[in-house]
Amino acid sequence: HTPPLTTLSRAALEQAARRGVPLWALFGLVLLLTGLLLALVLPGGVIMSFVGLFSLVLGAAMMTPMVIRVLHRLLARAALPGIWRMGVRDLNRHLSRLGVAVAALRVALSASVGVGVMVDSMRGAVNTWLGDLLRADLYVAAEGFDEGATLAPGIVGEVTRLPTVSALSRYRDRSIPLAGRRVLVVGAHLTAPSRQGFMLLSDTASVWQAFDAGAVLVSEPLAYHLGLSPGASLELPTPQAPLAVEVAAIFRDYASEHGRIFIDEAVYRKFWPDQQVNTLALFARDGDVDAMHREVSELAAQYAIVITPAGAVLQESMAVFDRTFRITEVLRAVSLIVAFIGVLSALMALQLERGKEYAVLRALGLTRGQVAGLISGESLLMGLLAACVAIPTGVLMAWVLIESVQRRAFGWTMPFSVDGILLLQTLLVGLLAAGVAAIYPAWRSAQRDPAPQLRED
Repeated sequence: HTPPLTTLSRAALEQAARRGVPLWALFGLVLLLTGLLLALVLPGGVIMSFVGLFSLVLGAAMMTPMVIRVLHRLLARAALPGIWRMGVRDLNRHLSRLGVAVAALRVALSASVGVGVMVDSMRGAVNTWLGDLLRADLYVAAEGFDEGATLAPGIVGEVTRLPTVSALSRYRDRSIPLAGRRVLVVGAHLTAPSRQGFMLLSDTASVWQAFDAGAVLVSEPLAYHLGLSPGASLELPTPQAPLAVEVAAIFRDYASEHGRIFIDEAVYRKFWPDQQVNTLALFARDGDVDAMHREVSELAAQYAIVITPAGAVLQESMAVFDRTFRITEVLRAVSLIVAFIGVLSALMALQLERGKEYAVLRALGLTRGQVAGLISGESLLMGLLAACVAIPTGVLMAWVLIESVQRRAFGWTMPFSVDGILLLQTLLVGLLAAGVAAIYPAWRSAQRDPAPQLRED
């Protein structure tokens, strides 16, 4: 005979309660695991990812008091000086008030870690991707390139005949509707160095032979949203008739969340014969980039072109990236300010509640500096504990943001990298926020006259 599930659940809860594990802490653990399940395992869109992320953060916050108790037991065994020993004792005594403040600071710090790790991982991935992709020495485009302008037909031939140009790649592109999306189709004549710049996510042994035969390269976001894989077939709308192509490989691409398709220039011109070249990628002979730049610049007076070195493209792209994510720094600062206010409010409420206790300590011989040190020490312990538990929570949040939110929203993947300096900064910020929040409560408690409070008893 098997006991019913409710009996088993009740028995497990009673056993956990006997071991000193609060039920709300167990519920928080369930919420945390449920959040990971919703975000990383169960199918769904971006909304499901954010629901899972919210559940993870809420569960982690609910587990904060239990974590404080565990850390309190560890610290209580350490040989600490008197004031610090009293501060460790008070963490457990006043858990009802301090737990909320530590949870607020933990959520703010973990959000800062999560967003910081995500941005750093994405920045490193984009920088590596661009460094591999920009293999050419110079890039030539029309002055109105942002509006899709094309190069004059004559300049392509003249640049090709320049003695300082050893090789060049040509790119023609247009936007087409595909499965409810606007996808950029690029007809490319790719030299060997340009081909090496593609970060292919599959076997590269026969990819370029298939590409030369008419197969296409599909960007990772488009492949994710359409469920494509190497060897799959794809139908492209053209002015003449639908073009059925085979997917030769998937390549990593952070240029567009809508997707890009690369096809050989010869195949492209059969279906879009009127399309002129949009961009040229030039490779200098014997590495003499300056001489090639001078010769190409002489053509700028005759043709309206823009000449950009690869290094300038990389530098400007990363500057745009940094400007785009600058708002995240502001949001992280706002979250820390809110957490700081929460810690300050908790300390002020605790000061009112423990006013008589501080008066007794003063009567027993503690100086004003020792009372202020006790309050400051308790606050610094709060900040230290909040930072220590916020770091693993923030890493989990970053994992969800990269593996679930980014994947489902944009369709791309990126390496997960954690910067130790960011974690150290989080630890210092937690201590700083708690330390600054303790200044006024510590000063006010130390300046109070204990006699009136003792007379009340």
